[in-house]
This record gives sequence, C-alpha cells and structure tokens, in this order.
Amino acid sequence: MDGTGRDHQSPQGETARILVEFLEVAITSIVSMKGIYPPGAFERRRYMNIVVQKARHPQLREYIHSAVIGLLPFIQKGLVERVAVIFFNIENLPVERFVFKLNVNQTYSSKVEEADLEFSLRSFLIKLSVSEPLTNVLPQS
Repeated sequence: MDGTGRDHQSPQGETARILVEFLEVAITSIVSMKGIYPPGAFERRRYMNIVVQKARHPQLREYIHSAVIGLLPFIQKGLVERVAVIFFNIENLPVERFVFKLNVNQTYSSKVEEADLEFSLRSFLIKLSVSEPLTNVLPQS
C-alpha cells in the first residue's frame, strides 16, 4: 500500500494516510467477500497484524487504490464525511451499499490518538471478516 502520499509532517496528514490505507484494505475485503471475483483473484496478506485480502490482479488493485488515493487531499482537509461502495446488478441498478462514515477530530496530534485510531480500524476489519450478512455472495445475474 505504498504511494499513498505519506505526509508525516502533520497529524492530519498521518491520520488521512492511515484512513486512506484502511479504506483500500476494507474495500478490497468487501469486494472479496461479496464473491464478485473468483477466490483466486485475491491473496491473504497481513495488515495491522490481522489477515486481510489483497487483490492479485493489477487492474483491480489499481482501480481500488486510485479510487481511494484520490480522496487523500480531501480527507486531509476534513472535506470527506462519507465514502460509499455501491454494488450494481447487470441492469445497472444498485443492489447493495456500504457506507464508511468518517468523523475524525483534526485537532488530535499525539501518538496515543493515532494508536487509538489504528486499534479502532483494526477492530472494524476483524468484525468485517466475521460479519454474516457480508458473506452472502451477490447473484451473478
């Protein structure tokens, strides 16, 4: 997950980088769980000390990466409230939606808050991996 425009000079930059990296991992995990691509399209990787899925196909990996990295400057400025991942059926109608609500206090500056953020994001990924509704594969037609 490199190339995220790491900005270690400000707490807001580091928080935004962590959030963008997390969104990339979370969205990839959701896409993997929904069964849109065959299981071989993903490989297991470690992130924040837990096992997650990473897209193996370069175009899929780049598509997800470019979508979330484009949010980085807007997250740094506190302009992003929600990020939606919407799945459409073959008729181009939305069939499922996942919304990430971002509510980050941009005044936080210590490493304690950064550790708290990482703990919360890691907890979310663990819950995501065992969430029953997410394991229902979307119909292919």
